[in-house]
Amino acid sequence: MFWQEGSDKEEQYRVPDDIFDLVFRLRGVSLDIDHAFALSRALQQYLDADTCARIGVHGVRLAGSGNGPEQIDAELPLSRRSRLAIRVHRDDSDTVRQITNQTLQVGRQPVEIGSSSERLLSSMSTVYARAICCEQEQSEEDFLQWVASELAAMDIRVSKMICGKTGLIRAGERNLFTRALLVADLKPEESVRLQQHGIGSARLLGCGLFVPHKGIDAVYEAQE
Repeated sequence: MFWQEGSDKEEQYRVPDDIFDLVFRLRGVSLDIDHAFALSRALQQYLDADTCARIGVHGVRLAGSGNGPEQIDAELPLSRRSRLAIRVHRDDSDTVRQITNQTLQVGRQPVEIGSSSERLLSSMSTVYARAICCEQEQSEEDFLQWVASELAAMDIRVSKMICGKTGLIRAGERNLFTRALLVADLKPEESVRLQQHGIGSARLLGCGLFVPHKGIDAVYEAQE
């Protein structure tokens, strides 16, 4: 007799490690809430143009920045837990690590860059982007249709998306209009693919970058 029990568990998806986030410790006093452009300019002092064109820079999350209405000119303290995360391809990781122990002049504030660690992308089914560049006159429906077409081009079949709040990033003499976006019910490989490629432009300013999110249900219920 030949008897083999079937397994109810699907083979676990293994997240590739060719693209990941480099997470740097920071030392400093404070940063402006709207620090994306100043941070990008500071990084360009240490990284060449080709590297800057390939990486994505997550904005530094500041204590208190999510509490109540944000004033674009507000300055908030930089805590010991604050981190700078930069999404890189492994081929660029050593180059980007060269900012370690450097002091970046981010607008009015000097920020010292400490040691870094690697953080792999997530296979969670729900991911979130704080800012995706889009046209200000574009309706929410048109924006979602555009996102759906971008996802289709990545061979990602999307069934659930929710728009978040709109925003404005000051980038020198121009302003970038952005929308937040939550995408849910993704397969593990689709979730990773979206995090690898992102959507839209201005990655150096933190736009188009997706991170894992706990889920869509609470967001949907709040909007209802």
